[in-house]
Amino acid sequence: MKKGSRIVVGLMIAMLAVASSGLFASGASEKDATTDSGPVSLRFSWWGNDSRHKATIAVIDQYMAKNPNVQIAAEYRGKSEREKIATELAGGTVADIVQLNPPWMGDFTSAGDFFADLGQYSSILDTKGFSKQFLDDYCMYNGKLIALPTGLNARTSIINKTLANKFGISTSLDTTWTWDDFVNIGKKIQEQDPEKYLLNADSVDMTEFVLLPYLVQLTGNQLIKDDYTRGFSADEFKNALSFISKLYTEKVVIPAQEGNVFLNSIWTNPKWLNGNIVMEFSWTSLYDAVAGDMKDDMGTFILPVMKNAKNTGLIIVPSQLLAISNKSKAPMEAAKFINYFLNDLEAGKTLKDVRAVPPVDTVQEACESAGLINENIIKATVYAQKNQGLYRNYLSSNAEIVKVLNDAVEKVAYDSNSIDKVTNDSIKLIDYILNELKN
Repeated sequence: MKKGSRIVVGLMIAMLAVASSGLFASGASEKDATTDSGPVSLRFSWWGNDSRHKATIAVIDQYMAKNPNVQIAAEYRGKSEREKIATELAGGTVADIVQLNPPWMGDFTSAGDFFADLGQYSSILDTKGFSKQFLDDYCMYNGKLIALPTGLNARTSIINKTLANKFGISTSLDTTWTWDDFVNIGKKIQEQDPEKYLLNADSVDMTEFVLLPYLVQLTGNQLIKDDYTRGFSADEFKNALSFISKLYTEKVVIPAQEGNVFLNSIWTNPKWLNGNIVMEFSWTSLYDAVAGDMKDDMGTFILPVMKNAKNTGLIIVPSQLLAISNKSKAPMEAAKFINYFLNDLEAGKTLKDVRAVPPVDTVQEACESAGLINENIIKATVYAQKNQGLYRNYLSSNAEIVKVLNDAVEKVAYDSNSIDKVTNDSIKLIDYILNELKN
């Protein structure tokens, strides 16, 4: 097992050890929750860009002005740090209200009982505006509602309409492309101008937006089934890796050695900024970052779906989740704040789309009516909802599994002759990890 995997496993073992020692209390009951009174101090931890920070701090200030007995300390940073939060959970030092990435939840909930059951606060935390199915898919663990989504985040593609028009590429959401169409269009762009590429991507993007949907479209299964078995065969995995290799060898996507220089911030590549790449696969929550100063040229677009696909592979996930620590000394007040943060119209109009499209119907409608959400983000979210495929179960987001997939994609991107070996090695490692998780 690679070093990165050992780190994750080590953190989970530490969390299990702490949880089993009895350090973490069980979730507060409704009766216990009503005992918060007098001055209350809360900590709220999140990550994001400056726009998110400013909007979030503004909502905190609004809430404190309406509730002068409450002081909320803002703890924010520029990027998500899984290991940092895992360590804080293990040590009991995590903030009262904590922003979390959905892919982390399977490991965190398996390692211990760290989060309050929000179902115990139903008298003050209104969930009627959320999709019940969405909450069931992404927020319920072991029969408990332990988090709420901060936004609806859809897979999409962001297209430079000006450049696309030069190559005669339709930018309408009524367009349909198979993966074969995608390759052919990329090849035509190269034939017309070798300095231009169809796709801007790094190895992480290739895993998330090509490998994963390709496998789901091919098989109709979750990547990892709930019984801890693969949803794909070795041959199907080889098929997907071969297709990714083809994207590189046919120069549909920018070279791996260039794309990976801008890992996790591919939109900062000068070729993208200078209008030499037609499109980038992304999440709707990243639209502003990806579009940057080229917003007038940009729009959201479709994702390819293979011919005779068994599933569209299109998903909407929570942009992030908000949870309350089981160590919080004021869980009721934390629940009241989350209710304000997600349900209040003033708060919603302040936050706008800094965490993607608001998940509560009334807030979403209010923001749309006021023109506070980018029209392209709305279009992409509606498109994804109409064409939505399987939701992503937590096993398919397991960090160690995803690391194996990322490594596999990166290897075949650099060496097209390594596909057979990478397939065999990856399948063995995935099966080993699944056996460890199951036992």
